[in-house]
Amino acid sequence: MKINVKKEDFLNSLNIVSKALKKGNLYQILDCILIDASKNNIFLTCQDGKEITIKNKTEGDILEKGITAIDGSLLISIIRNMPENSDIEINVDKNRECTIICGESIKKTIQAKDETTYPNVTSVNKENKIIINELKLKKLIEKTKFSYDRNSDTTNAVLKGIYINVNKDKITAKSMDGYIISIINEIINDNQNKYETIVPGTSLEELNKLISGEVNKDVFIYFNEKNIAFEFNNTIFTSIIIPNNYIDTDRIFNIEYSTKVNINKNEFVESLIRSIPFLRENDNKPVVIDIKDDEMSISLNTMSGDSYEKLEIKKTGKDLMIAFNANYLIKVLNAIDDQNINLYFSGPKNPIIIKNKQETYSFLITPVKI
Repeated sequence: MKINVKKEDFLNSLNIVSKALKKGNLYQILDCILIDASKNNIFLTCQDGKEITIKNKTEGDILEKGITAIDGSLLISIIRNMPENSDIEINVDKNRECTIICGESIKKTIQAKDETTYPNVTSVNKENKIIINELKLKKLIEKTKFSYDRNSDTTNAVLKGIYINVNKDKITAKSMDGYIISIINEIINDNQNKYETIVPGTSLEELNKLISGEVNKDVFIYFNEKNIAFEFNNTIFTSIIIPNNYIDTDRIFNIEYSTKVNINKNEFVESLIRSIPFLRENDNKPVVIDIKDDEMSISLNTMSGDSYEKLEIKKTGKDLMIAFNANYLIKVLNAIDDQNINLYFSGPKNPIIIKNKQETYSFLITPVKI
């Protein structure tokens, strides 16, 4: 194999696929980046050995067709330190000796690995697809990624994933960890497909690092029984799925409320943030919310000191006192774009629900004992 590439183009592709490069794999070949120049384009591929595969098409000239596998970390380091705006030649001979040449004065030689031992790259079936712009996809991930269960001891596999449901013109993302439930809905156009699956939360977090969130750029999502693939910007990001049914949350969100509070979200968040400095590391003291008439107090009593603040609200229903983990509240509130939000309570021991009329978002947070 022999190719010519521009440093910036090649390094950009390396940085993209390296999101799937994980050290300490059981199979050392997965420490490599596969360079496939066997046809008319140059593709770089990397797998993490567990969940994701990333394939990217890069610019360059193919002088001799072929395929090779090169240690990913070493290759990236070599290319990164080449002179700016330089042309680079990568030549791999029959003995898998890889020579990397830049100009007349720079030459690096490394040993490539046996590319035939690299796992087969999962093929993508493009029959079942939806199209969503990057901004909407990024919102779906950003607003649910904080509430899937990262605990390695979790026995319920579905909690480690983010549920994706496509129903014609609507796509829904949902996650839960035992303390928070997040549900986000977005409208998609020109779609007649119906599909549901569970994608590992860690996979979607890696995908989120690669999409810029531009409203005028589209992502093609392909579904099948074994995996899900996202195609964008000459990149195909493939993830395994979690083959289980997700937990039905409709009944939980349809409970009747006894207290409704309308509040300025930013003021609420700022008040909570001012309370947090009183918490020491591993301190589980909750913030106590006391709702009376048109005021809501937020108090926190700790060994370090006490915090007490009042906020103006619009209340419907009963007075109420309830307690929450402050960090959980902040995570949810930071995921909401609205300036004024509605809080729904059904008692001091029941979860709080935060949602808007259009139900583009719905969040549930479990209270703690006072």
